[in-house]
Amino acid sequence: MLECNFVWQSTGSSGGLTAIRLDGFQAQSVLQIQYSTLATTQSVSFQTAQESTGPWFIEASTSISTAASTCINLRVTGPFTWMRPYLHTASTGTYQFRLIAQS
Repeated sequence: MLECNFVWQSTGSSGGLTAIRLDGFQAQSVLQIQYSTLATTQSVSFQTAQESTGPWFIEASTSISTAASTCINLRVTGPFTWMRPYLHTASTGTYQFRLIAQS
């Protein structure tokens, strides 16, 4: 069984974070989102594509409230080749995204 454990850091700028290629890690994936207290509500999605340039498709998404620090998991099942987290609006705070995937 192959495993992938990849981490992104963000300070709340909107847009897509660096995409990674996931060949061989297509069976099960979870995007774990940890964040500090936010100034505004944030929307986050798990996006996938067949090419690194897109087009990008939303596989799962969630809203994050202005509550205290917490952790959320988004689970998806492949197959997909490229993946990235996407912040839909800018909000102050610190974010850590961790992708855990296995074949």
